[in-house]
Amino acid sequence: MPREDLKKTKKGIEEKPKAETSTVKGTITQNQRKILQQFIGILGSNEQDVVGKILTLWLYNEGYLNLKKDKK
Repeated sequence: MPREDLKKTKKGIEEKPKAETSTVKGTITQNQRKILQQFIGILGSNEQDVVGKILTLWLYNEGYLNLKKDKK
């Protein structure tokens, strides 16, 4: 579908705004980097994506990012 047609449908950023993000830098060993590179394609599309998903999964597991359920 041409880009002009997609703009007319008004789908995209207007319906789903992007989340605010920030960059986090860290240091890992060469062995850890080799292991992360093995997860490319399984967990994410690049090293940064893999690290972000591992951190998110860890934070959920620790209970910091639990979804708040409405209790009625």
